[in-house]
Amino acid sequence: MPTISRGYATALRELDPPALAALLAVIETGSFTEAASVLRVSQPAVSLAIKRLEERMGTALLVRTRKRVAASRPGEVLAAGARQAFEAMGNAVAQIENESAEPSGRVILGVHESLAAYSLPTFMARFLREYPKVELKLWNGRSMAVEAELVAGRVDLALIVNASRHPDLIVAPMFDDSVELVHCMTARRRDDPGSVLEELPIIYVPELTQSQQILAQLQKRRIATPRLLPCSSLELVKSLVLDEVGVGILPRRVAQHGTRRKVYTLSSALPAYRDRIALVRRFDVPTTAAIRVVIDELSAHCRAIQ
Repeated sequence: MPTISRGYATALRELDPPALAALLAVIETGSFTEAASVLRVSQPAVSLAIKRLEERMGTALLVRTRKRVAASRPGEVLAAGARQAFEAMGNAVAQIENESAEPSGRVILGVHESLAAYSLPTFMARFLREYPKVELKLWNGRSMAVEAELVAGRVDLALIVNASRHPDLIVAPMFDDSVELVHCMTARRRDDPGSVLEELPIIYVPELTQSQQILAQLQKRRIATPRLLPCSSLELVKSLVLDEVGVGILPRRVAQHGTRRKVYTLSSALPAYRDRIALVRRFDVPTTAAIRVVIDELSAHCRAIQ
């Protein structure tokens, strides 16, 4: 069961913000009457608030003299804490107001690194130029890890491949991709895909669901795949495919990005896996001006990818 810190528990149990404001006003003005004028309440209301606060603390918070009212030692300690708390609250309110009015502040965007490689470069350059006060940070990992970070609240927004139906998430579909068996072979060697699969290894990332599904479909169709070459990343698979080491299981957009080599689908009759890329966020995260502008600009950019 979640626990609350001792400081929070004390604040909830003991402290009364209006009474603390009254205490500060009396200490700063040296008078109950002047404090009441500053707070725009009656003098008895100030007196009653201080009395209740002293009863809660179990000690006198003010020392009364002929000329003025001053803080006792406990009153000074409590007043110092109250000043810090009110200042922190004021700063928090100001920050929220500023972020709501103008796009500024940090936004953490989670995205699969291979997806980021082809979907973000032109977006990032333009966005950072047009919104200099937004501190956009990237968190890279596989889509499952990105989604876990989003659910945990450590990432504000995420571009996710095949997002789950988690109850805490809002999923906005952006564009599709297709994971296929691809290669850079000559036309002659592409005439007989079965012989190519028998001769050359299939290069793939074993942890990816798309790879597992395609290999399972090949086995189900009794298509021989005697040579398998597992890799740790899609970028390594792509590099080996471009060097004609073998046939890779890759998203088409990943395979084609940043290369002048022609990348072919081994055969349209062979299994493929449809990927859906979505912009995802938690439903309970406040949409500051910075988050809203990232959502709007990234959505427009992704729609243009189609």
